[in-house]
Amino acid sequence: MKPEGQTGGRAGGQLIVRVLVLGVLVLVVASYWWLPMVLRPMRFFAVRRVEVGGTRYLAVDDVVRGMGLRAEASVFDDLGSVEQRLESLGGIAHATVTRRLPGTLDVTVTEIEPVALAEGPSGLIALAKDARPLPYDVVKSPVDAPIIRDAERPLVEALAAVQASDLELYADIASARAIGNEVVLDVAKGRVRLRLPVDPEVVRSVSSVRRDLGQSGTEWRELDGRYRGWVVVRRDVGNRESGIGNHKPQPQPKPRARAARPPRRAMTRRPGRRTASAIPDSRSAIPGLC
Repeated sequence: MKPEGQTGGRAGGQLIVRVLVLGVLVLVVASYWWLPMVLRPMRFFAVRRVEVGGTRYLAVDDVVRGMGLRAEASVFDDLGSVEQRLESLGGIAHATVTRRLPGTLDVTVTEIEPVALAEGPSGLIALAKDARPLPYDVVKSPVDAPIIRDAERPLVEALAAVQASDLELYADIASARAIGNEVVLDVAKGRVRLRLPVDPEVVRSVSSVRRDLGQSGTEWRELDGRYRGWVVVRRDVGNRESGIGNHKPQPQPKPRARAARPPRRAMTRRPGRRTASAIPDSRSAIPGLC
């Protein structure tokens, strides 16, 4: 039989070990808050480099300035507030900032895709799908989008609906305009008429008819999707019209004088501009931040 003193001493030792383990666990968990505060003033962890990925229209320098880094910025600063400042900039839909020790911040942004280019006081202005101007320099970073005269929200929203419904048709639009309760899209081989607001199902139907006509080699000048359940094909604008499937062949009239086709977009088209994964992940480094 063990002496009573030894039993009590062992129980007391186990209690001390448990308290120490619990204290270490609390310290480790709390380090998530106190460790950055301890390391933040150290110059070893000062931000010396920022790498930006995901930009296509925005200049990297503008993104770095938009981060609002102070002169003595540390990689252990609150990165959530940096992300919020970036997302408050026009043109950035989402931003992620991560730290790479000892002194690098990695920034990945998702830019707002432009839907149209509108005429502005000093040149063309890129517009978001809600007709909000985007801070893109269309000279330095060309934007491939339809050109419109004014930033009319119903017209821009119509273009956004076409962009979301059929990227192939949207990519072929040179310019667009709203006339009453309809929108007219000038494309390479003619024009397309749609009723406002644009129905995505109608856009897909028009695109299907357009592809069928292209595969059969049938010439057309206008596709009209304003009629419920029908896409009307006009071989000569202002002349006879025919619905797909019930067209009675008629003697072909002499070719009419054709007005000059609306010019293609002023912006240079980039390779791969219309792919589903829109944003390339090239990274640019900005050294010298202290």
